[in-house]
Amino acid sequence: MDINKTKIKMVVDTREKSHKHITDVWDKGIKIYPSQHEKKEGKKAYYTKPIQYFKQEKGLKTGDFTICVQLPSGKQINFKDKIVIERKASLAELVGNLNDTKSMDQEGLNRFERELKRSADLGIKMIVLVEVGGGYSKANMGIFRHDVLSKMRPLSYQAKIFSLKARYGFELVYLDKRDSAKYIYEELYYFAREYLKNIEGN
Repeated sequence: MDINKTKIKMVVDTREKSHKHITDVWDKGIKIYPSQHEKKEGKKAYYTKPIQYFKQEKGLKTGDFTICVQLPSGKQINFKDKIVIERKASLAELVGNLNDTKSMDQEGLNRFERELKRSADLGIKMIVLVEVGGGYSKANMGIFRHDVLSKMRPLSYQAKIFSLKARYGFELVYLDKRDSAKYIYEELYYFAREYLKNIEGN
């Protein structure tokens, strides 16, 4: 199945409130830059058509964003059971999730780890997107917030993150906030495109 023969929409979980910097870009279209060679030839950046999206009224099982595809037959494939992106607005938010002891259950898992476990148990590809440029370097230096001195040791942070990645198989991406809209769209779009190559085209 060719994805260009389908209709696609990004899916935003209704519980995801701080997404305006992402949906504003989608409303306008994503800016595509030319190569350095093309720039020398006078070619300029341009915008794609607006990216369609809708809010998942009942909420996603896990994550904040996914994609939905409508085939020519009218059948819809919602990828909420296949791939999701969980957005964290900062390193501080992620550190808070890691150290959240108030939401611990009887198994010793807090809310964040339960979500990682749920996605793994359901076979859903989970990508945790942290909106901070140079996030890995900042974490290594212990710069989790600029306004408050963090008590968390960089080694402890990396130990927790890499242990959870090994345990639940999720991906972790550090990215400048201004690139989030494009990244989310491309990650989900190309995942769907590869998936559709393996199904019948109707």
